[in-house]
Amino acid sequence: MATPDFTQLGGSTEAERRSFWSRPEGVLGLVVLAGLVGTGLFYFNEVVKFLIEVAQNTLHLAFLLGALGVLIFLVTSRDIRTGLFFLFKTLMRKITGLIIQLDPIAILKIYIEDLKQKRQKMQGQIDTLAGQLAKLNKKINENNEEIKQKFAEANKATSMAAKPGMKEAAQLATIEGAGLQQMNEKLLPLQRNIKMVLAFMEKVNQSADYIIKETEIKVRLKEVEYKIVKESSNALRTAVSIFKGDPDKKFYFDESMEYIQDDMSQKLGEMKRAMDMSMDFINSVDVQNGILSDKGEAMLQAYNQGEFKLVTLDAKPEVPAPSSSEPYPAKDAGYRDLLN
Repeated sequence: MATPDFTQLGGSTEAERRSFWSRPEGVLGLVVLAGLVGTGLFYFNEVVKFLIEVAQNTLHLAFLLGALGVLIFLVTSRDIRTGLFFLFKTLMRKITGLIIQLDPIAILKIYIEDLKQKRQKMQGQIDTLAGQLAKLNKKINENNEEIKQKFAEANKATSMAAKPGMKEAAQLATIEGAGLQQMNEKLLPLQRNIKMVLAFMEKVNQSADYIIKETEIKVRLKEVEYKIVKESSNALRTAVSIFKGDPDKKFYFDESMEYIQDDMSQKLGEMKRAMDMSMDFINSVDVQNGILSDKGEAMLQAYNQGEFKLVTLDAKPEVPAPSSSEPYPAKDAGYRDLLN
């Protein structure tokens, strides 16, 4: 009995047993991959530039986000804000202290000038307020006069009520007088308040004038005291500097003294060496002077005794007698001693 062939079970074929890459869609996939790789290689530089730019932008974004986070932390942190405030306050105080130390009297005088300016401004406001009070008083007085006139008109119109329109005129005059009276009743409290404010400002003006004058006297006194103390301090510092000396100036003084000492030592050494070198010459001169002096005394003595002979131009030189060793005189015997 023949063995059955089970390979045909399930409908499997030769095309189904082949791998994906050996199939038509696999070949198409290889072509597509090759195209993508070729495209990537062709645009490799552009892709790398794009990636580098993306990385740089990412780093910049991270840095900006970090800086923003630090700024938000500094703004929202209460301890940081308090520390920065005290640091700013301390710095401003140091700067103010430096300004005050430069000329404190000038700061006091500037304060007095500021007080005078404020007092002058207040005086202008007092004048304005006084003008408003005068206008208000005038308005109340004018209203009172007009009220009297309106009531007089009303009485006159009432007495002539028989005539047509007089009743309405009397009623209108009465209404106007009542309105003016109501206005005065409202203006009177305002006038009183203005008078109170004006009186208070007058007192403040007087007090301000007293305060400014007193402050000026204090500043003058402090200026004199400060000047005297400053001059005394400078004089005392000068006196102390005589003993202690200015470090910078004393350095140059010491250097100059050392240079002078070195220069004097060098010159004294040169003088001593020159004296030592000339001592032999001086001694020989003294010896020669001594010899000439002795010779001169001997010649003087011979002259006094008549034994001194002067040199005469007509004197004939003495010719020595020929010796036995020289039977005949030499040829240069006449001028042999000419240059001796």
